Amino acid sequence: MAIVVMQEVPGADAAFADGMRQAGVVEELQAAKGFRGHWSGATGSAYRVIELWDSREEYQAWYDGHIAPKLPPGAEVTEPQFFDLHFEITPQA
Repeated sequence: MAIVVMQEVPGADAAFADGMRQAGVVEELQAAKGFRGHWSGATGSAYRVIELWDSREEYQAWYDGHIAPKLPPGAEVTEPQFFDLHFEITPQA
């Protein structure tokens, strides 16, 4: 069953995300096993990420191997919140 992951980087903004993009994260994410979608943006007090993955294990392998090593010094990331996907609705073609 697919899972939704929500996580925040307190104090971060769009510049944080731009830095991660420059570090090659977007291209790596698009090729990650089990990845299904990413939505993110600044909230005013943090940078929030919401992703859809095939499993927790695939998300965790991605995070440990590609995100954690590229976080800027001092960046703290909240523990991810997971919930099972019940509905996935996409636009009609």
